[in-house]
Amino acid sequence: MNAFFLPPRSHGWRPPVYARAVDCLAAALPSIAPLERLTVPDWAAAKRRLNDNGSIVPWRNEVVPYMVEPAAMTSSRRYRAVVFAGPARTAKTAGLVENKIGQIIECEPGDIRVVHMDQQAARDFSKKKVDALIRHCPSLKDRQPKERGSNNIYDKRFLGDMTLDIAWPVISKLSGFEIPTMLLTDYDRMPDDIDGEGNAFDLSMKRTQTFGSRGMTAAESSPGRLVLDEDWKPSADAPHMAPPTTGILALYNRGTRGRFYWTCRDCHEPFEPDFHLIVYPKEGTPAERGAQAEMMCPQCGGVIAPRHKREFNLDGQWLHEAADGSLAPIEDDRVRETDIVSYWLKGAAAAFQPWVELVTKYEAALEEFDRTQDETSLKTTVNVDQGHPHKPRSMGLGSDITVQTLKDRAGRFPIGIAPAGTRFILVSVDVQKGRFVVQFEAYGVDLERWLIDRREIHQPPKNAPGADKRAIDPARYKEDWDALFDLLNETFPVAGTGLAMKPAALIVDSGGEDGVTDKAYAFYRKALREGYHRRVHLAKGMPGWERDRAVEAEPRKVNGKRSKRMSDLTIVQIGTWKLKSEIIASLSRKEPGAGAYHLAEDLPDQVFEELCAERKTKKGFELKQGQKRNEALDLAVYALSLAIVLGAESIDWDNAPDWAAPAESNSFAIPLDQQPRPPAPGGASVKQTSPSDRGRGGWIPKRQGWL
Repeated sequence: MNAFFLPPRSHGWRPPVYARAVDCLAAALPSIAPLERLTVPDWAAAKRRLNDNGSIVPWRNEVVPYMVEPAAMTSSRRYRAVVFAGPARTAKTAGLVENKIGQIIECEPGDIRVVHMDQQAARDFSKKKVDALIRHCPSLKDRQPKERGSNNIYDKRFLGDMTLDIAWPVISKLSGFEIPTMLLTDYDRMPDDIDGEGNAFDLSMKRTQTFGSRGMTAAESSPGRLVLDEDWKPSADAPHMAPPTTGILALYNRGTRGRFYWTCRDCHEPFEPDFHLIVYPKEGTPAERGAQAEMMCPQCGGVIAPRHKREFNLDGQWLHEAADGSLAPIEDDRVRETDIVSYWLKGAAAAFQPWVELVTKYEAALEEFDRTQDETSLKTTVNVDQGHPHKPRSMGLGSDITVQTLKDRAGRFPIGIAPAGTRFILVSVDVQKGRFVVQFEAYGVDLERWLIDRREIHQPPKNAPGADKRAIDPARYKEDWDALFDLLNETFPVAGTGLAMKPAALIVDSGGEDGVTDKAYAFYRKALREGYHRRVHLAKGMPGWERDRAVEAEPRKVNGKRSKRMSDLTIVQIGTWKLKSEIIASLSRKEPGAGAYHLAEDLPDQVFEELCAERKTKKGFELKQGQKRNEALDLAVYALSLAIVLGAESIDWDNAPDWAAPAESNSFAIPLDQQPRPPAPGGASVKQTSPSDRGRGGWIPKRQGWL
C-alpha cells in the first residue's frame, strides 16, 4: 500500500480547498492598477449613483452647478482647506463630503476621517449616507474587501490599505494621528472648543499638515451662530466679508470669500441672488404671498421668474475677493492671499429650495414672532433656508435699536444744560467696583426726558479714610458714599430761563459685590437723619415679567426661619424687564412728545453702546454677545422707576406740584447768578424745619396729595 494514500473516510470528509496564487494575484491587481485621475465633480458625473425617490439615477452636476468649483478645489494643491457655508438643500454635504469620499477611494486612495457634530449623527451618516454611497456605486463596492471587519459602522476599509473613519468632535478623534483628508460636516453644530484644545477646524488642519500640499481639510455647514456685532456693516475694501460671528462664517472670512453671482439678462450686470432681492405682495397669507415671489435685479429692477432659476444657476459664477477689494474668479492671480478657499451660497440660489418656500416660511415665522415674541422659528429659517447668520432682534417695540440708530437720532443740545421744558431732574447711580456711575436726566411734561449728563466718580470724599491714597471703594468704605450728597446740590442751567435747577431726587443701586448693600443702607439712613427726606432712594432690580414696574417696599432680613422687618428702610423694587422694554420703546420713538427719550450727540460713544447692550428674549433680557457694560440702560431704568414712585405719571401738568412745576415756580430752581450754598453731607442747604416750607427746598412728600 502506498504510504501517502489516505483512504476515504466513511463520514465524507474532504481536504480543504486552499487559496490559489492566481486568485490572490487577481484580487490584488485592482490595488496596483493605474488610477483614473478625475476631479471630484468629474468622478461624480461619471461614477456616482444615488437614490432619487426609489430610482437609482446618475449624479448630474448641472442640477447643482454651484457645487462644481468648491468640490473641485478639494483636490487643490494650492489651498490647504475648503470652507463652504450655505443653506440646507444645496447638496453641499453630497457634493463636498460624499463625492469626495468616492473620488478618494477610486482616484486618490488615502485615509479619510469624516467628523460629524456628535456620535449619533456620525452613526446616522455612516448607515444612511456612506453605506448608500457604496451600495449604489458598483465601482466603490468592488474596492471594498469582502473579509470580516472591512465594513463597520465607524470605520470602513478599502483596497490599498485605505481606511474611511467616521468620527465626532472629541479630542481623541482630532489629535494624535496624521490623516491626509479631514472632512467636517455640519460644522456650526460642533463645540467651539474641543476639550480645551481648540476648534475642530484648526485641529483638523494640524492633522493634515504632514502631507503638505496633498493634505486637505474641508468644512461645510449652514450658518447657525449669532451675529456678534449687530451694528456691523461691510466695508468697501472687503465687500464679501461676513458679519462677525463664530463657526463656519468665521472660517469663511479667513479664506478667499467667494460668492455666487448671476448675470442679469436686461442690464448684463452681475449680482448675488439673495433673499432680500425676492419681491412679493405685502398682503395675504404667508403661502399666498410666497406663491407670487420673484427675484429683482438690484441694478436695473428687472424681474426674474422662479422658473428661470436653473438657467441662471447654470450661467452663474463664483467671484472671490481680490486684495484691493475687487472681485475675481478663483484662477485670477489677484485673489487675496490665503491658504483657505472659501464659499458662501445664499438660499435664493439653492437648487432644492423654491422661493415660494423661502417666503412662506419667513413670513410664517414673522407672524409667530409677533404673536409669541419667540424668534426660534425665525432663527431657523434665516439660518437653514436663507443661509444667513441670525441677527437677534429685541422683542416688541424698539427692535431696530442699534448704536448707529441712536447716534443718527441724537439731538444737538449741549451736555449739562436742561432743556427749556424741564420740570424736574433726577439722578441715578450705579455702583461698580472702584467707581460710581452717574446719569442726570431732565424730565418734562408727560415724562418726555433728556439725558443731560453722564459721569463717573473715582475719587473718595476728602474726609474719607485714606482719600488721597486710593480710589473710591463703595463696598468697603461707607464714608465714600458721602460723595453722592454732592450730586443733589448740583445745578443745571435751564435753557432760555435765566434759572438753574437742582435734582429733585437721587436713586442708587443697593446691590453689587459683597459689602455694597449694608453701605447703601447706611447711606440711606444718614440721608434721612440729614434731612434728605424723599430725595434719596435705594433701588433693587427684580427680574421677571410678573413683577410690578416699580414699588416701594421694606426689605426683609432673614435669620434662619424668622423674618424681621426693617421698618426704617424702604427700597424701590424694580421690575427691570418691564422697564427695560419701556426704555427701548422710548428710545425708538422718532418724534418728540410723551415718553420720548432724547440723547445728545455729544454723549460718549460708551453711553450709546451701553443702551444697546442687551436684547429681549423669551427668557428675559440678556447681554448681547461681546457686550460687558450696560450701565446706561440700568441707570435709565432706575430713573424711570424713581419717577414712577414719586407719582410723576399721575401729575396734572397744568396744576403740577411745585417740585415738578415750570422752572419759574419750581421749588428746586434758583437764579443763575445766585451762588448755591456749598454742598455738605449734612444737607443744610436743603434741610427743612418748617412745615410751611415743605416742598420748596427739597422735601418731596411720599404721596402727591400732600402737596
